[in-house]
Amino acid sequence: MASSEHSGAHMKHWFESVMPEQYEALVHALEPGFSMAPDPHASAAMGADVVFSSWLVCVSLIVFALIGRMSLNAIANKEGNSKYHADEKLSFRNIFEMYVEGIIGLSDGMVGRKNTKIFFWFFGGLFMYIAANNLLGLLPSAVSPSQSISNNLAIATCVVVFFTIIGFQRQGFGFIKHMWGPVWYMGPLILVIELFSTFVVRPGSLSLRLAGNMNGDHAVLGITYQFLEYGLPTAALLLGTFVSFVQAFVFTLLTIIYVVFSLEHDDHH
Repeated sequence: MASSEHSGAHMKHWFESVMPEQYEALVHALEPGFSMAPDPHASAAMGADVVFSSWLVCVSLIVFALIGRMSLNAIANKEGNSKYHADEKLSFRNIFEMYVEGIIGLSDGMVGRKNTKIFFWFFGGLFMYIAANNLLGLLPSAVSPSQSISNNLAIATCVVVFFTIIGFQRQGFGFIKHMWGPVWYMGPLILVIELFSTFVVRPGSLSLRLAGNMNGDHAVLGITYQFLEYGLPTAALLLGTFVSFVQAFVFTLLTIIYVVFSLEHDDHH
C-alpha cells in the first residue's frame, strides 16, 4: 500500500519503479514548491506520485469509455428488437447502464430530469473519476490521488466554478443578491459570510473530507498487511473498496446539492 513500509525500507511506488529518471526529475522540479514543508523531499515525492497516478486514472478512464462506446455502437448496429434486450451475462453494456441509471436516479430527485440531462456529464464524470482515484490506492505500491489535498482541492475548485457559472446563467446578479440576505442592513455581513462559505469553506471541506478519509483508510489497510498476511487484510480491502465508493458518492451528492442552490427556486421542480 501507499502508506506501508516493510522493515523500515523505502517502498518504491509505481512511478519510481517504472520510470525512475522521470520520477527523480519531477521530484526535483516540485521540491522548491514544498520548501515550507517539514520534509520538502518527501512532500515532493508524494506530489510526483499523485501526478503520475492521476494521469494513469485519466488514461484508464478514457480507454474504458472507448470500450464502452464500442460496445454501445455494436448494440446499435443490431437489427430488430434485439438491440433493446439486456445482455444475459455481465458486460460493459450492463455496467454502463447500471452506472448511468444510478447517477440519473441520484440527480433526478434533486435537480429534475431536465437539468439532469444537462448536468449528467459532470456528475457522472466526477463520481467515476473520484471512485477510480480512491480504488487505485487499494492496489499494492500504488498511490491514490485522493490522498493529496491539492489534488482534491483542484477537483473541488472545478465544482465551485461549475455551480458558480450555473448560478449566474440561471439567476444572473440574483445569484449574488441572494447572498445579501433578507435584512438589508445586515447585508454586508451576511454577504461576506456567504461568500466565504461558498468559495472557501465548501471546496476546503470537500478536499479535507476526501483526503482525510482516504488517508485513514489506506493507513489501516497498510498496517493490517504488517500483522497478518491473509484474513484481516482481505476484510480491510473489502472495507476500503466500500469506503472508496462511499466517498465518491458523498462528494458527488454534495456537488449536486451545491448545484441545487445555484438554480432558481422553482427551476428544478
